[in-house]
Amino acid sequence: MGEQDCESCHLESFRELGGFELRVQLAASKAEVAGILYEHDLSEEELSDRFPELAKLVQDLPDDPLHLA
Repeated sequence: MGEQDCESCHLESFRELGGFELRVQLAASKAEVAGILYEHDLSEEELSDRFPELAKLVQDLPDDPLHLA
């Protein structure tokens, strides 16, 4: 099965993939990551399957964005 056969081939170029990974790595919350996934039409399951290291990082994020007092 080639990459053209995948359900979500929105991240085909290295530039798109690199930008996606960087945004997820810099996200401050799971809510922010959910928005990034939505923009790229990816599910949490696809994140876990295709990007297991990023999925591990997301697990440690807080649910809501940090609020500065």
